[in-house]
Amino acid sequence: MLGWQRYYEFRKNANARCKNYYEVKNMTKILMINLPFSGHVNPTLPLAEELVKRGHDVDYICSEQFREKIERTGANFIPYLSFPVNPNLMQMKRLSFQAAFDTAIALKPQYDLLIYEMFFYPGIKVAEILGIPCVRQFSQPAWSDKSWEDAPAMIKISIKLLDAQVMGRKRRKAMNLPFDSMEDAIGHSKPAMNVVYVPESFQNCRDTLDDTFRFVVPTQKALSGNTKIPYEQMKYPIIYISLGSIISNKNFYKKCIKVFGNKKVSVILNTGKLDPAELGSMPDNIYAYSFVPQVEVLQHASVFLTHCGMNSVNEAICAGVPMVGMPFLNDQIGNANQIDRLRIGKKIHSFPCRAREIESAVFEVLNEKEYRINVEKLQKEVSNEATWDNVINEIEKLCVYKENA
Repeated sequence: MLGWQRYYEFRKNANARCKNYYEVKNMTKILMINLPFSGHVNPTLPLAEELVKRGHDVDYICSEQFREKIERTGANFIPYLSFPVNPNLMQMKRLSFQAAFDTAIALKPQYDLLIYEMFFYPGIKVAEILGIPCVRQFSQPAWSDKSWEDAPAMIKISIKLLDAQVMGRKRRKAMNLPFDSMEDAIGHSKPAMNVVYVPESFQNCRDTLDDTFRFVVPTQKALSGNTKIPYEQMKYPIIYISLGSIISNKNFYKKCIKVFGNKKVSVILNTGKLDPAELGSMPDNIYAYSFVPQVEVLQHASVFLTHCGMNSVNEAICAGVPMVGMPFLNDQIGNANQIDRLRIGKKIHSFPCRAREIESAVFEVLNEKEYRINVEKLQKEVSNEATWDNVINEIEKLCVYKENA
């Protein structure tokens, strides 16, 4: 189906929803906008689901590949206008900001609130155009002038390069954005409420963020897909290894197989985009899959070797699993530093990654009780359901304020 046809179908359904909206007393219409990357979408899904459960009508703008996940929350999925159905990574970067912006502006139904993810920094401008309040979600630790000042040079360079790819001066001018750059916008375009999906004690430079920032880690649902992992056949302890949904490295996987193969442990290896068959025959204690139900696996794992994406870090904390952090880029580096600082795991090098260092760090984290004790303390911090309820209540108050204005 072509982009304009998808939009026509959405508009037809949206008109019906609008009619129902005015017939249902006090129903609030909420618009959510996001970019087409798992690390930015996944943390926001519990909020969408909870808002739907509370009786709100939620529309969620994103790319087609996230339709199933979004619709599973009960929200109404809205596909980007003028966007490929199966985009490659470069298209996702170069086209998604403009597509998300254009789609939001094209919507005619009246909304009571806009909720956007921090990297889609034109979100606050969309709210201004629509004349509604907004809430910003952080899928990683929040930014402040101090945290940006302390950020590694590699992060600052990569953010500038990313901003040039996805926006640049031309698009910022066309959208009439009052920001000079991505770091300027994220650091200084502060709406009335900012929800940060990070444990408060994990946040770097927490004292530089005011009380408009709310810290919470909602529980992610376990998704098993078609992968059935035979935990009952495994020897404990179980080591779980994953580089996330974007990075796949055949040499790294082979190195891990060599390091842990035939040891008195079991290894669950997430190979991502790489077919496990390409790794050849494996020892009996290595279980490799191209898709791993991570939330489920972490319930069985004793240690997690991770690239330190914030979503993965949060899921490990919620499961009480200590980590070995092997960061590659962007916020992963800061997350790994925090893992090290809080002693909930140990940071190692990613380039180059040495077999001896991997083995030493994993067995240190396995054998020293301090790491598990510390991560279990953090687990208790984030398991407070009252905090999550308070965040939802505050979001709803913004809607009520709009209705009573």
